[in-house]
Amino acid sequence: MQSSRIKLVVLFFGLFGLLAAACGSSDDSGSADGGPDKIKLTLQWVTQAQFAGYHAALDQGFYADENLEVTIQPGGPDINPIQLLISGDSDIVIQPFGVVLTSREAGADVVSMGQVFERGAYRLVYFDDLDIGGVPDWAGKTIGLWGGFEPKVSAAFGKFGMNVDADANIFSQGWDMVAFLDGQLDLASAMTYNEYAQALAGNESDREILMWDPNEEGTATLEDSLVTTESWLAANPDIAERFIRATARGWIHCRDNPESCIEIVLANGTALPRDFQTWQMNEVNKLLWPSTNGLFNLTDGMYQETADILYNYGVIESPASKDSFDMSHRDRALRSEKMPEGDLYGNNFKPMDLDPRELFG
Repeated sequence: MQSSRIKLVVLFFGLFGLLAAACGSSDDSGSADGGPDKIKLTLQWVTQAQFAGYHAALDQGFYADENLEVTIQPGGPDINPIQLLISGDSDIVIQPFGVVLTSREAGADVVSMGQVFERGAYRLVYFDDLDIGGVPDWAGKTIGLWGGFEPKVSAAFGKFGMNVDADANIFSQGWDMVAFLDGQLDLASAMTYNEYAQALAGNESDREILMWDPNEEGTATLEDSLVTTESWLAANPDIAERFIRATARGWIHCRDNPESCIEIVLANGTALPRDFQTWQMNEVNKLLWPSTNGLFNLTDGMYQETADILYNYGVIESPASKDSFDMSHRDRALRSEKMPEGDLYGNNFKPMDLDPRELFG
């Protein structure tokens, strides 16, 4: 199953390489009359607190402070942000860093100019009455996986000399927790800020839901990243730096004022109610803060861990290149005298103390 999915990923992104060669990146952000520079930002998914920092930067006027007119386009199941990026219908997109590596191997000139989530949110969840003490106990279990997330789990199996296809029953899981709550799955894929909350809210049994964390296993790959094309970045370095700076202020605002950002997300038409957005805002903040290396910084070590996992487990056929990320614009933007005072590390960050039983009860 994994090999067939890998082939689909390579074939899918191979189409992007052809588009990149034919289209290049559009640059309609320049404004000769002194008006704001325009940026089209496409999110990875629908409007929710996962993207609160961008909405906050718009709502609080941080983009306007940088003379930017940013249009935020929601993603969704039928929207491919990388395709929009390559066709010129978006200037910047939010995508996992692993997608940058697979897209580059297929010929697209995409690049990360900032790593938003330092920590991954992906987990496998299971009920506490399942006899699991560690990865070796997954043998023979039915595991729900999403397409594109297999490497985290495959790497964990490989770490213990196991094979995900041979040693487990893999279930193609939808973007919900219905199959898990109905008992079809022993372990299910979940993001801490989304599907895990769905599982907690839908759990009508007395059983506790536990989580396996690939970050602790050393098999996590980098998630939300600020992605653009090399050509757009080369043509618009100043715009990129202003965008990064304003976006950083948005995420700092959400760290220090989570309730404000929950209201901002709700005002932008999210499908999930306040209790879910409250949970999600809190969990998303944990992915950014405290920031070990400073907000949006993608270090060589972070890059190498993701690159090695994708290469070792066949998602990319050749070793990745460090050309896949460029932190120079991030460094200039956030070290600039134009950056208002703001703590880029958040060492004093304290998440909200939320009881899911009260929140979703």
